[in-house]
Amino acid sequence: MVELRVVVSDELAQHLRERARQEHTTPEQLASRAVESLLGSAAAPGRGEPGFIALGSSGRSDVSERAEEILRADFGA
Repeated sequence: MVELRVVVSDELAQHLRERARQEHTTPEQLASRAVESLLGSAAAPGRGEPGFIALGSSGRSDVSERAEEILRADFGA
C-alpha cells in the first residue's frame, strides 16, 4: 500500500471529518474509498466506469427511442 498526501481546503476537510464520523470510519479510509470509486478498484483492473453503470438495466434495447412514450405510459404525462 502507498501513502498519498492530498491537500484540500479547510472546508472540505471538515466535511470529510463529519462524513467519516457519520459512517463510523476515518477520514483517510473515506478518502481512499472515494478515490477508488472514481478510478475503479485495484481488484478490478480496467474498470474505470462508475459503479452505477447498468445498475437499473431494464433489458430493453428500445428505451432511448421510446422514452417519451414510456414516460407517458408510466406517469400519465
